[in-house]
Amino acid sequence: MSLYVVRDRERFVWVAAVLGEDVYSYVPDTGKFHRNEGLRDDFFMERELEYEQVTVARAKNLIDAGIEPLDPEVMGDHLAEWAADPRGLSPEQVFASVVADLR
Repeated sequence: MSLYVVRDRERFVWVAAVLGEDVYSYVPDTGKFHRNEGLRDDFFMERELEYEQVTVARAKNLIDAGIEPLDPEVMGDHLAEWAADPRGLSPEQVFASVVADLR
């Protein structure tokens, strides 16, 4: 598993985790990482966004500093889906997976 800061030009968009062929994004509204199919498509195929690989410490600092909640008018359907997602991963689970992969 690898961690990334995802940007649209200079604008911060996501803290993301790539696990095999799945891409998870941290959703501040739920406090968890959730599978993000749109981001997956971009990461593996389209590459319209910019991906900077980061350490666990950097990703944790970004999350702890407080990432702005998503706009419910723009992301309402996704937010409802993620709020009901029983498979969301806590940041601790994601970070532990990244550290385990480094061993």
